[in-house]
Amino acid sequence: MTTSRAAERLRSESPQWITDLKYRWPARYRASWIALVVLLLIVGPVVPRALSAPSVELVSALAGVLILAALGQMLIIMVGALDLSVGAIVSVAAGMVVHYGGEGANVAGVIAGAVLVSVLLSLANGVMISLLRLNPLIVTLATFGIITGAIRLWTGVSLSVTGQAPEALTSFAQPALTVFNAVFLYALVVAVLLSLLLTKTRYGRHIAFVGSNRRAARALGMSIVPTELGTFAIAGLLYGVAGVLLAGFLGTPDVQSGAIYQLSTITVAGIAGVMFGGGPASVASVVSASAFLQMLDQGLAILGLGAGSRVMVQGFVLVVAVGAITLAQYSASGLSRGIGLRRRRPSTG
Repeated sequence: MTTSRAAERLRSESPQWITDLKYRWPARYRASWIALVVLLLIVGPVVPRALSAPSVELVSALAGVLILAALGQMLIIMVGALDLSVGAIVSVAAGMVVHYGGEGANVAGVIAGAVLVSVLLSLANGVMISLLRLNPLIVTLATFGIITGAIRLWTGVSLSVTGQAPEALTSFAQPALTVFNAVFLYALVVAVLLSLLLTKTRYGRHIAFVGSNRRAARALGMSIVPTELGTFAIAGLLYGVAGVLLAGFLGTPDVQSGAIYQLSTITVAGIAGVMFGGGPASVASVVSASAFLQMLDQGLAILGLGAGSRVMVQGFVLVVAVGAITLAQYSASGLSRGIGLRRRRPSTG
């Protein structure tokens, strides 16, 4: 082998730590972090008010709720489905703590009941999707309509006479540590626990494997239906906690408080590099994508854009993010094949 060819080969071989980093932190997971850093660099000079202490406290609170709801959506996508009923389930949880958490109520019991109902609603989706093998989009869209209509029939004009969340809940959800709201910190704790579940337990690893290849998972003796139903239950738990904390932070939620999470959780999943066909996903990327999306929304709101325009921007960001991640993956695979071909080419020296 000639000296020049040997040098070329050495240059083409990355250090081991870089190879390990690329394996553990693929390009599709890095996209949300890059987007967040770029956004902060732009927001600082263009919309400095978005980085003020009151703004960061608001963004962190809403980002915390979004993280919880998006983690639930991530789990559903990991098993190969998609949940369009997120917003309705979040609204149910928020509505229950306001409706039943009035003066003299057992607040802890009301919160537990709201979370339990959220779990049962998500499980109902799981039964129809996993056991009956119905289309996830049709099932969850129908569930969204049914729940939304039921909320309106149940509550009428207002969730309660006062419309106020229990004081014990607001005192739990509204405090801030420095400039970060407590809800954001609670969400980070949940994210760490979920990450440990997915990476350190057999059940967590089964979730990704079942979503990647259901037939192979069955051939290996994995319990497909229990795994999927358990995933829907955990997602419902996350939705319920998100709704409860949303009610506590807002103080006076309404029947439409959770509606925005139908689109935003899917957008977060796309930005975070979650594969919509099922399979593994990154909890950390969901956290960064949630922070990115909420900060983007705050910056646009300060610039004077209406709610409809901000939703349009979210949709545009989703398309761009998915397209960029896809192109990056194709480019990376093409580069890897090219390097492999060069390495297999016989030497002439």
